[in-house]
Amino acid sequence: MKVLISPDSYVFDRLPAADCLTRPRRRDTAIRIVAADASRCSYTDTLGRERVQVAVSSMVSWWRTHVGALVGVAGGVGVLYAIQLQNFLLFHSLVELVSILIAAVVFLITWNAREELDRSFLVILGVSYLFVGGVDLLHVLTYKGMGVFPGTGPNLPTQLWVLGRYLEAGSLLAAGIVGLVVGERDDLEWTGNTLCALVMGYAAIVALGLGSIFVVDWFPQMYVEGSGLTRVKVASEYVVIALFAASLGLLYGQRETFNRRLFQFLAGSILLTMGAELAFTFYVDVYGISNAVGHFLKLASFYLIYLSVVKMGIKEPQKTLYRALAKREAEARKFKKAADYSGHAVLITDRDGTIQYVNSAWEAITGYSAAEARGRNPRLLNSGEHDEAFYDELWSTILAGDVWEGEIVNERQDGDRYVIHQTIAPIFGEDETIQNFVAIHGDITDQKVYQRQLESDLHQSVTQLQVLARVLRHNIRNEVNVIAGNAEMIQELSDDTDDIAPMAGRIVDASDHLLAQADKQREIVQFLSAPSTTTILELSAVVDDIVSQLEQQYPRADITIDIPADLVLRTLPELEQAITEVVENAIVHTECGTPTVTISARSRDRMVEIRVEDNGPGIPAAERQVIAGDAEIDALLHSNGMGLWLVDHIVMEAGGTIRFEDAQSRGSIVTLTLPRNGTLSDRSDSSTPIATTR
Repeated sequence: MKVLISPDSYVFDRLPAADCLTRPRRRDTAIRIVAADASRCSYTDTLGRERVQVAVSSMVSWWRTHVGALVGVAGGVGVLYAIQLQNFLLFHSLVELVSILIAAVVFLITWNAREELDRSFLVILGVSYLFVGGVDLLHVLTYKGMGVFPGTGPNLPTQLWVLGRYLEAGSLLAAGIVGLVVGERDDLEWTGNTLCALVMGYAAIVALGLGSIFVVDWFPQMYVEGSGLTRVKVASEYVVIALFAASLGLLYGQRETFNRRLFQFLAGSILLTMGAELAFTFYVDVYGISNAVGHFLKLASFYLIYLSVVKMGIKEPQKTLYRALAKREAEARKFKKAADYSGHAVLITDRDGTIQYVNSAWEAITGYSAAEARGRNPRLLNSGEHDEAFYDELWSTILAGDVWEGEIVNERQDGDRYVIHQTIAPIFGEDETIQNFVAIHGDITDQKVYQRQLESDLHQSVTQLQVLARVLRHNIRNEVNVIAGNAEMIQELSDDTDDIAPMAGRIVDASDHLLAQADKQREIVQFLSAPSTTTILELSAVVDDIVSQLEQQYPRADITIDIPADLVLRTLPELEQAITEVVENAIVHTECGTPTVTISARSRDRMVEIRVEDNGPGIPAAERQVIAGDAEIDALLHSNGMGLWLVDHIVMEAGGTIRFEDAQSRGSIVTLTLPRNGTLSDRSDSSTPIATTR
């Protein structure tokens, strides 16, 4: 369906679906609807009317806004045309003086608003029109009939006219070239000094031009009385038109960097000027109609330049700036509301630490109001709990551009102390330098009290368990020693021919095993009761000490060491106990022949691998399943894997892993993989300082 409308068509608010025909309400008003599909007539009719309503509404709005200006322009043109018919000299003077006045206003506004103008194109244009207007003023004063320069004739004002047009066209071309070379993002910064340099450059160019006319008479003749325009004058006009066309081409090539309306004004001004120059190539009499048309077009061109620089270059950007400021204020209010409802205290300082903003949660936690805190330093909350080194480390972290996170004990306005978990981050400016700091924290005083209570209860429970374990071990050891002693006496008193002696021997072996298990349990209780911290271990020296002790205890064992002398790692000191347990297990569980054990270690990236290979019977499947997490620890009650479980726990606490393999011929390989720099698990890491950086 197509909706065809004449310029004065009337749009109906409501039309029945069946009325897809012309329904005029006035004689000269009609909407003609051509239906391509009768079944969709109602829908397309409604859609078409809505679009027409929008278009007509926009036209009416534009007409109401500009009707005053249009009436004023029409009246002014009519008055000037009437004056031109009666007195061309007066008409010429009025048109030129209005153009000169516009040029002066454009320069003054450009000079005073140079910081608001964000385009070099407009700055160059504004400065150039001061000198274009000055040359045009001399053109008016020397015009035929003015009497200011008697006896000069029509050639002098024509020469000045051509000089002014070359200056105007060259300025537009230069502005376009600068805009093309510099670009929008890297536009020049126009200060008072740079503007003065630009003005001095234009002054030198105009001085040379005027000197060639008034002093040395080098400027070509442009008008001959009785003959009209010279060929040089006509050629100059076409050269000027070509320069304007080139500047229009440059402007069009940069249209994406200009506001659409600004581009339209500038392009319209250039086109009008080109039309004026074309009109000035035809006249023979300086009072002729072609000359009048050219001046009308020139006046319109200058008015568009005025709109380009003043309205689009200054007024509209200021509106945009005001809208941007209003948007930023709305965003600031939104940020404040979000900060107030975040549930966390928010503090913003400048680079020196002076408080600039706090939210309501910060006020509630500290007891200070925003007015009391603003302009002061966060040191007003210092409780004296932390030393200078603590705060030096904090400041060095955030001044380096990193984020600091940790716990701080502060003091409220009423003197009560409280604990916060705080994160402080730097805020960078456009030049990548630190402008502000933002601190976000929550009050964890209650959590710390609860944590200390839990730690106290845990310590009390662990202490009680340690006492109980010690008493049980003491009693078990005493009872087992009694059993073992009696079993040994039975062995000594029994006859070698009966079965009593072997049975008594098994009792002694079981007693020794129970005592060894009690010792391992003591080691486990000690390890679990006190969190460990890392230390530096020279692995070669540690393993040498272990092997020396085991060789004395098991002289028949063959132990080989293959560890670099310079292999050092930071880990738990209990690693020595874990290695001892693995090597001793390898020796003890070799039931026949000579126990052979090889201990080797290698560094791989940031990890260290310690391998213990033996020729024993291998590690029972039940113990492997417990270590791998595939079975409950209760399975160890039916085996001898308590020591291996302790090894796995030590390695895990050190941030490592344990792996079991079967050797190619006989035996097993136990591989402990540990970090070189001592990365601990969560349990072991609980003893690290409160303040950490990331």
